[in-house]
Parts: sequence; structure tokens; C-alpha cells
Amino acid sequence: MERRHFLASIATAATASQAMLRGAEGGQDSRNPSRITLLHTNDTHSHIEPFGPGNGQASGKGGMARRATMVKQVRASVPNLLLLDAGDTFQGTPYFNQYKGKLDFELMTKVGYDASTLGNHDFDNGVDMLLEAMEFAKFPFLNCNFDCKGAPTLAKRLAPWMVKEFPGFKVGLTGVGVDFKGLVSAENHKGVDWRSPEEALKPVIRHLREVEKVDLVVLISHLGYDLRGDAIDDLALPKLVPGIDAIIGGHSHTFLDQPTKIQQSLGETLVFQVGWGGINLGRMDFAMSKGQVRASSGIPVPVSAIA
Repeated sequence: MERRHFLASIATAATASQAMLRGAEGGQDSRNPSRITLLHTNDTHSHIEPFGPGNGQASGKGGMARRATMVKQVRASVPNLLLLDAGDTFQGTPYFNQYKGKLDFELMTKVGYDASTLGNHDFDNGVDMLLEAMEFAKFPFLNCNFDCKGAPTLAKRLAPWMVKEFPGFKVGLTGVGVDFKGLVSAENHKGVDWRSPEEALKPVIRHLREVEKVDLVVLISHLGYDLRGDAIDDLALPKLVPGIDAIIGGHSHTFLDQPTKIQQSLGETLVFQVGWGGINLGRMDFAMSKGQVRASSGIPVPVSAIA
């Protein structure tokens, strides 16, 4: 594929979500300041380079440099954008073995991530090594259900929520992580205890809605898409904790063709996850008016090869 064709394919895929949004709104201007675009990744697992041959449908896909190009393209076309990651940045290639996550976070900083959360594999080398890698991340990490009283340095690095202001509206963000049991050894999460995401999220969502007066609430989740009742997952959470507009998911490596819409008592929640390894870049678009979501859409954008 020639470079010009690659860039054209990025533009075509990246505008598909906006086209769906315009249809839902009745064709209004895509640069309306009441719109926000969320770009997101999950479970990238140290795949700095594209997948090589012999990896099935993943062969030739992914790569941080290509992702950076795509993000730059979208940023040039929309006024309000957040780039987010749902955790498990670590573990999966020799890059992690060599750099212990430092390179991942350094490159994420250069791409311009606005926030991330932590997954279970981000604790694979223990809390101290995680903190060393986090020194290379110039973006916040969001989590409200890890109790870090026994790890005060990590507690200072995690924020339970944050607010991003755009012209005419505010976006509230928070994050949750999966239970360590059976996934992370006690030694590797020493000083960090897990709490129920339902219990932890309720006061945070209430604060964002009632105190911060945000117009859109985004949850970055590393719980998993559908755990079939074994634990709280992204499908169950909206009805347990109403008031979340979007859930950017991770952990289960689920490839979705579009966001799943969940009806909850305060409206609708879009749940989206785009696989793993950086194969796709997720995109969700929201149009808002008077503090409410008027229309929304989403699409996975393949991170394809440049020949």
C-alpha cells in the first residue's frame, strides 16, 4: 500500500464515526464545539512494532508509529479530542523484558495520551518497578477502586477522577481495575488492595455529576467486557452505577465492531473495546447539548501497514 493510499484510508475510517453522528443529529457541522471525540486503546502489551508474519489476522497490523500518525490525522480534523488507554500496557514482547514498561510510557507521552488506567499486567514486576516506569509517563493514571494506603507513592500517582474542560462543556473521567485475585501475586501488588468497582464508583460519579457539573462522564475500565456473571464487568456496570456515558474497556481482549449500547436509569451508556496489541484504534464521538448527550457513535479504526 502506498503512503498516500494509507493516509487516505485513515481519513476515510476516522471520519466514519463522525458521519454516523451527523446522521443521528440531522447533518449538523462536524466542527460544532459541543462535540467530543474519544480515541482509545487497550491491552497493547508492549507491541511497539507491528505484528510480524505468522500472526493470523493480526499480521502486519499495529505499531506505535502508525498509531501516532493516525492520532495526528484525527487531531487535525476535530477540535475536541481525548486520547485514552484502558491498561495492560505491559508484558508481551522483548521490549517489555528489556525496558520494563519505560519505553511504552515514554512513547505514549510522545503520542499525546491524555490519561490511562492500570491493568493487572502492569503489576507484573511489582509496585516499585511500575513506579519507575510511570516516571516516563507525562499523563495521569486514573483509578478509584485501588486502595493504596500501603503504597503511598503509588497513591500519589493515581487520581480517582479528573475533569477536562473544552469550550462550552466539561468531561469527567475516572478509572477502575480488575480484582488482583488469581491474576497478580500478593507480592507484586503489595500495599495495594482491590475494592468493588460498584462501591468505589458511586461516590465518584455523583461527585462528577453534582459537584463538578460535567456534561459527559467517561470510565476507563480494566474489568473485562462480558465475564458471564463471574464478576462485575463492563456490561453490568452501567445498571449498577448509572450516570456513565461511555466505558472504554480492556482486559478481555474483546474485538467489537461498534459500541454496545446499555440502557440505564439516567440514559444510555456506550461500552467499547477494540481487541488488543494496538491492532485497532477505537473512536467514539459524542454530540452534547445542555449537559446531555444528543447523539453518539463509534467505530474501530484498523492500524494498517504502510508498504
